[in-house]
Formats: sequence, structure tokens, C-alpha cells
Amino acid sequence: MAAAAYAVRKRMDALFISKGLGGRTNRHLELPWVEDYQVAVGDETIQRFRSQLDYLDYMRVRALVTKVQAMNGGFRVEVADGKTYDTKTLIAATGAVGEHLKVPGEREYELRGLCYSAMTYAPLMVDRNVLVVGSELLALRAVAELARIATQVTLVAATDGDLDTPVGQKVLSAENVIVKRNATVLAVHGDGRYARCVEINQQGRVQEIPVDTIFIEKQLIPNSDLFLDLVAVDECGFIKVDARNRTTRPGLFAAGDVTNAMAFQVLMGLGDGEKAALSAFDYLLGLGGEDFVCDTNG
Repeated sequence: MAAAAYAVRKRMDALFISKGLGGRTNRHLELPWVEDYQVAVGDETIQRFRSQLDYLDYMRVRALVTKVQAMNGGFRVEVADGKTYDTKTLIAATGAVGEHLKVPGEREYELRGLCYSAMTYAPLMVDRNVLVVGSELLALRAVAELARIATQVTLVAATDGDLDTPVGQKVLSAENVIVKRNATVLAVHGDGRYARCVEINQQGRVQEIPVDTIFIEKQLIPNSDLFLDLVAVDECGFIKVDARNRTTRPGLFAAGDVTNAMAFQVLMGLGDGEKAALSAFDYLLGLGGEDFVCDTNG
């Protein structure tokens, strides 16, 4: 939305193709001790960009993109109904999704005491008992942030992952952090309204851990499949971009959660989108030439 709105302000001949608006910003965690106004989810900011696009209905296509291919002088975008749209530049802002546990109770209590972004909701965990699921750097970051304000943080890690790295040892040494190694989540239980405990199996021992909030911090999965044959991605599938949101293919830019820039917050994503649109504008002006191809080793 930010990229499209900025393109409009630049008077670019832009088309915004999206099945929906807002992505993960439309999903809010409900907690029994938190009022709506306390949750900083960026609703007002998102609504501002949404309102800028609502009246420009002629520049929006409400459809799912099914194919993107390079062609002489630009790109061709195909949507679900078979229509195609040709463009000189393209901005990929397709986002990412959190990896699910796929256990009983997860879907039932999703966003009702259980969510996939400790970074967003950590400030609400003052004096709370929280549980984090994961073993990689994403989970360690969550534990580090939560341990500063929560009464207790329990990490459930199926593998050693990054736990034994210097960062892991530092994070997990906090007095209020408990680590359940080689443990898997069996189910999430609640009272019908909110998640209340997590059932785990730790090397054959089954136990229930009562919690106030559950954070699933496994690997984020980028929605980058459409671009895998066009640009360089990292080992996790995130599109590689440089400081100006340029990919390894001239004319194709990327912004937000789908990139390796780690713009996992609303305001960061908005700035990323605007920057990508500005880079696309510069590209159309002919600024930079081959300089617009970023280093694939970066």
C-alpha cells in the first residue's frame, strides 16, 4: 500500500495488484488484560494509506497474482482469471507468514493468547508468564526481549538450533528464562476464550505448562515463490535487496517482509515500500544504469 500510494504521489503510471489490503496488520492479538487502545498495531497509519488508494479504484486490480515473468523491457504479471499486465518496473511486496505448529488448539486460540510476533506484543508482557516456541535466532530474539519485562519466559525448543551459539548462551542465561530442550508441543489448551497452557513432550515426559501468552517464533516463510526464477534469494527464500530495495534483476524491486531486510514492523514496512517506489521512479528516469543490479554475494 505504501509503495502504491507513493507511486501515485510521484504521478507514475502505477497499478496495484492485490487480493486484499493490509496483510498481517489486519490480525490483532487479544489478551484478557489488554484494552484495544493499548495495542500498537499501526491501524491509523495503515488506514491512512488505505484511504489514499480507495478512491483510486481505476489503478487497483483485486486479484491473486499467479505468475510473473521477465520480458523485453520489463515484466508480465498474470492473475487468477488469466488476464495479464505488462510493466517496465515491478515492486514485490508479498509479505511472509509464520510457520505453524499444526497441533490441536493452535488454530482455535490463534490471536487469542497465541500469536507469531513477540516483537510486536512484547511491551504488553510486563510481569507475565510467557512461552516461546522455536530454536533459531528468531526465537532467541523473542526470548531476549521478553525476558527484560516478563516474570518468566519458557523456551520450548525441538532442536538445539542456535541455542549453543554465543548469542544463545547469553540470552538463555537470564535468571527468569527456562529452556525445554528437545521438546515438542503436543497441544494448546485454553478456557474457550484464551489459551491458558501448552502441553509438551520432552524426551518422553509429557507435561503441561500454564502461561499467559504463547509466541510461536519459528522460521518466517516468505511469499517469494513467484520470483524465485527472477531474482536471488537467501537460504530461507527471502528476496535479496540492497539499501535501495533493488534486487539482482534490473527493474524489479522488493519491499517488506518478503525481503532479507527484516522489515517486520508496520512503520519499517511502510518506509520500505516508499523507498522501493522511489527507486523504481529513479530507474525509469535512467539513473544508475547497471548500478541498479545489487551484488548477489551481499
